Amino acid sequence: MPKTHISVYYSCYDTPLPADTFSRLVSVLPEDARPGIYRYRRWEDAHAALLGKHLLLYAFRRLHLDYTLADIRYTPYKRPYIKGAPDFNISHSGNIAVCAIAGKGYVGIDIEKPVPLHVEDFRQQFTPEEWDAIRNDPAAPEIFYRYWTRKEAVLKAAGTGLNEALHELNTIDDTVSYHQHTWQLNPVTIIPGYICHLASNEMDTVINTHAVSISELVSMYV
Repeated sequence: MPKTHISVYYSCYDTPLPADTFSRLVSVLPEDARPGIYRYRRWEDAHAALLGKHLLLYAFRRLHLDYTLADIRYTPYKRPYIKGAPDFNISHSGNIAVCAIAGKGYVGIDIEKPVPLHVEDFRQQFTPEEWDAIRNDPAAPEIFYRYWTRKEAVLKAAGTGLNEALHELNTIDDTVSYHQHTWQLNPVTIIPGYICHLASNEMDTVINTHAVSISELVSMYV
């Protein structure tokens, strides 16, 4: 059987965008989505929310699809989707936004920038097997984020999000049975200093990553 291709598009932003560029990208959003961008207190979060949406539009253009952000609908668990379109999922952390789009099936992605934390505070969020792996690995907090991103990727792909109890989802193996599907977990290398995992209910996948500059996103509207 042919492999299923999944594309992961990402943009990095180390400094705030020029005000006119930011406003231009906001103006492309559906009118009811614009106020939400300005509600974020941190500029990094506002940029992430904005750029994630434009990465999705960029992906559609690469695939020669005519869907727009106005076509997005939400499940009862607030998972975004577009009827008839390939499945997609967006994540962000630090100064990077990522968007995964699947050629087939469902996809979930989670990216995190490891920061120092009290791992013990999260004990109840992991299965005993995961917790043993975390506690016995000297690479903390990176190993914590390895399992956290694996969990998030599955929950986002399944569409349940964090509404489900994290400690009931065991991601110790690379294949996970959850929510009427078997999910394949794959690490995704984006840039150093970040940990990212992708979940798909397709078992034979090829993941292609694409760096997208801010200028490329802006040029879509020239």
